Amino acid sequence: MPGTPPLSAIVFAVIGVLLLLSAVALAILGSFAFIAVASVGLFFIGAALIAQTVRSPGGRAPAVLALAALALIVFGIVATPFFYAGWVLLAGAVTLAFVSAVRAKRRAPSSPD
Repeated sequence: MPGTPPLSAIVFAVIGVLLLLSAVALAILGSFAFIAVASVGLFFIGAALIAQTVRSPGGRAPAVLALAALALIVFGIVATPFFYAGWVLLAGAVTLAFVSAVRAKRRAPSSPD
């Protein structure tokens, strides 16, 4: 891979690994909370992969927000307030992506036809 990964990818990966390690410790102790902690850790790993894949800072935030929204929607299937918060966050991610695309289009030099 060319270059170093962005700082956000490193931070998300470290948080995800720490959560997965704590999930292993909880599982060894016999707590069923390890399932929730492991799933949140996996979403942080997913956010790290998105942050590393999407190179433009304008597109990185909406992509990570969309992942968080999907996580809230999935968790919200059993807890209704999270379900609605997930849809609101997903709408915010789409709006942020649209605003970023419009700004990028305005900044791009127009090519002569």
